[in-house]
Amino acid sequence: QWSEVSQHYGASSTFCSFSLAMTEQCLRGEELRARHQAALLKLRKKALQEKARAELAWLCHQKRCLEYLQDGEGASAMAAKQCKILRELKEEQAEIQHLQNIYKAAHQERKLLLKQQKEILMMQHLTAQLQEKLHNL
Repeated sequence: QWSEVSQHYGASSTFCSFSLAMTEQCLRGEELRARHQAALLKLRKKALQEKARAELAWLCHQKRCLEYLQDGEGASAMAAKQCKILRELKEEQAEIQHLQNIYKAAHQERKLLLKQQKEILMMQHLTAQLQEKLHNL
């Protein structure tokens, strides 16, 4: 048997419709958040690449100047800095990829939960309609 609370809220067609609408709104919000997160990570990746490209270009210029001045030690230091920048770039890219994977998995999980909630609400709505028909008979 249904409790008094479920009769007033759970079985109410209006309440079920409202809950379904809220679940749909949550699903749309989740999709929007996922798109924003993907766009932010894409921008971060692009900014990181541009920063590394600019730093490498500057170091290359400095290295050429030092080679021109026949400063082999300074040129070697510039080459070491270039390697460091490339290593840091790869590490940052790996971190961004890891974040993308985490956010994607979390998004899929939240989306699945919302879809399951929607299915439950649909079943409650159909049950409420059937009970109302039975009550009317």
